This record gives sequence, C-alpha cells and structure tokens, in this order.
Amino acid sequence: MFSKPKTLALAVASATLAASVASAEQSLSPTGQVLLYPFYSTENNANTYMHVTNNTSDQKAVKVRFMEGQGSSVVLEFNVYLGPHDIFPVALATNDFGGTSVIAADNTCTVPRLGTSNPPYDGTQELLSSGATLRSQPFVPYLFENEESGDISRTLMGHVEVFEMGVVSDTVDVADCDSLLDLWTNGTGAWSSNTATDVTGPTGGLSGSSLFIVPELAYSLSIPVTAIDGWAKANTNYHKSPGVLAPDLDDGVTTALVNGVTVDYTSKTNGSVLAVSALLASASINNEVQTEDVIAAETDWVVTFPTKSYFTNGTSASAPFTEVYDGTEADGAACEPMTLVRRDRESNTSNTSGSFVPSGSGVEDTVCRSVNTLSFNSKSALITSTNKSIAYSFQAGSATLETTQALPKDDNNVQINGLPILGFSATRIVNGDMSYGYSVEHKSMTVTSAS
Repeated sequence: MFSKPKTLALAVASATLAASVASAEQSLSPTGQVLLYPFYSTENNANTYMHVTNNTSDQKAVKVRFMEGQGSSVVLEFNVYLGPHDIFPVALATNDFGGTSVIAADNTCTVPRLGTSNPPYDGTQELLSSGATLRSQPFVPYLFENEESGDISRTLMGHVEVFEMGVVSDTVDVADCDSLLDLWTNGTGAWSSNTATDVTGPTGGLSGSSLFIVPELAYSLSIPVTAIDGWAKANTNYHKSPGVLAPDLDDGVTTALVNGVTVDYTSKTNGSVLAVSALLASASINNEVQTEDVIAAETDWVVTFPTKSYFTNGTSASAPFTEVYDGTEADGAACEPMTLVRRDRESNTSNTSGSFVPSGSGVEDTVCRSVNTLSFNSKSALITSTNKSIAYSFQAGSATLETTQALPKDDNNVQINGLPILGFSATRIVNGDMSYGYSVEHKSMTVTSAS
C-alpha cells in the first residue's frame, strides 16, 4: 500500500542478510546508497522531473519517499525495483485535489503499482497510443491534515529521499511486475513473511537527476542531487514493505568522513542521522545573485534542511536545530536564526548585512521551513507562493548565508559547526517571449573543531 499512516501495517518479518559490501563510514560520492533531492515544486503550473538511475549490473530494490516542504511530513512512498542499468523516470504535476501527483509511463515496476486505488486520493491509469500505460498517483495529506495548516496544497513543494534497500537475486525477475506483487501478497508471498528472501544488502551505484520546468514560461533548470555512499550497515536487512516509512536516515552507520576527518556518533541514540547531518553541515553557504533589470533577471535560493524533521518533529528540538516544530502554528514555526551578507560583483557589501532585509520588508533573520525559497527583490524564478523576499540593492553579485549552530560533539570530542543544508540558486532570464534558466549549487564551508 502507499504510505497512509491512518492504516499503516506493522513492519513485516525480516532476517539477517549475508554480508554486504558497505563502507565503515558515510561519505559524499557521485553515486551511492542514498539520494537526496532538495526540491520539487508543482506550484503555479510548474513541473518537476526526476530520474533514479541504477549504474550497476545488479538488480536493485529501492525506496522512494516524497516529503512536503513545511515540516517534511511524508506524502507518498513506494518501492521501486530496478533492473541492471535501469532508469526510473517520473514527473510531478498538480492534480484535481489541489495537490501534487507523481506520474510515470515507464515499465519499471513499483509496489504498489502507481495509478491504483488509495481512497479518497485514487490514482489513475491511461493507455497511450504507444502502448505504454500512463500512471498517476496523488500525494496524500494524512500526516499533517490535523495541523493548523493541513491543506493538501502543502504537497505542492517539498523534497525527496531515495534509499537502496538491497540487491535482488537474479532468481527474481524484477521486470515481471505481477510476480513482484505476488511476492508481497499476505500469507502466500515470500516477501510478506521474510523480506530478506533473495535480497542482499545495499552496495551503492545509484545516482539521480532532476529538472524544474515551467511550460507556460518556456524555461527550465536543473536541480542538483546529492548521493551518499557507505550509509548501510553490514548484515542488515533494509528491504521493507511499502507504507512502513522505513528505512530512513537514522538506520545507517554512525560514522562519516567530513573533510578528511572521521566523526563517530556511535554512542548517540540518533547517531546515523547525526552522521548524515555532519556530511551536509555548512557554517556558511555562498552563491550567485542576478536581478539585472535590463534582462529581467530573477534569482531564488533554495535552502533545504533534509534532516531537520529528525531533530525537530518531537516534543523538543535537539542539536544542531534549536526550535521544535509546532503543528498548531500556521507555518510550523521551527525557525533557525541565520544572517545574510550581500555583495556586488566587486565584493562591495550592502549596509544591511547583519540581517536578511531592512525592517518592515517582510522577512526576519530566520529560516523556518524544511524547504525554503529565498527570492531576491521579490522576484521568484521558481514562482513559489511560499517564497521569502530578500532585499538586494545590487543588480548582480553574490550573497553568503551564515549560521552559528553546531552539531553535538562526537564520541572523540570533534564538533561540526553549521546546519545540514542542501540547495542551489535558481535564475531566470527573460528575452522577449523566451526565457532561460540556470542553477548553481551552493558552495559551502564546513568547520570542524576539537577540544
């Protein structure tokens, strides 16, 4: 079933796997066992396209999980079974419910099948002239619908996690979707009683790509995707049934390689997600800004905290985050203080570098959502309705976003300064009826200290 917390099944039984090829520590890599997509949006008729690619000759079991952008509530997850060197392409678009749907016309098997019943947010199927089946599955609001801002429109923007759950034996034909569904059939299917049957541990080799496109404005730009390798523990069964919200970022190893330094959080109860956060931590991020009037340039920054919910969505917040998420407030209000320095292309700074914007212009010196879009001079290249306006007195240049938060010290008294951040600048340039877009991944500075 699709992720539906009202009727979530208990995790199915598991068994110990044969030893897998896994690193002793997590690290950033061109390919990996975990993929993090920092942004998707379908607001204002935008589309987002995503690819998950298996770069190996093995069959892979993969979990795909979509989360909305305010508090990272899961809005849809399902299993994907990739053949050797297989690519799973999907599109995200708005639907009649007022939210987002994932759309696919690929033959890659998913469990559950996309386009199937999940009332009241049922999927659809359409047979195309090419013979392919176009499948559409709506995102669901169940994990946040009782919050103050519980409308399904929250699913219009968010971020995505992808996990390799393991290598599927060649004795299983992952291209035969009916046989895969039979394996999950309660009472008779092998995976319904033992999810480790014919599945060994993750070995890596996944990569991702993504594209933001606005058909009405005739422009697009790429979205950078982050891969983490060495995440999986050896001798661990990660192959889980759909709808159980597992695995997640706190199920991996508890060490990470950061700027050549190994950090170890083994003694911490949330050691794995701390290790992921250490990999992604930035004391500051720097990027370009372009708002020149002569070319009608617009720049947004996407600032995503992909691990934030692991530290804030409980009864209290824990480091590196400082404020608990509160669903009784309209925006969740789990805000983090940050400062912004703005420069022109000759490194001259503005006189408002100590805070985001001058008083009264709409944004304080905090960033509050899991996925944030900061729009310079009120012009949004990503046409998001939740964007925060940033005053920028220059026509073009750069900016630096700084933070003073820090992760807790690791088991060897090493501390990583900063917050776990992913994102990019998105710029649109208008030339008559035509538009051009480009993106630049944030340049980050990670600081380690020990005492």
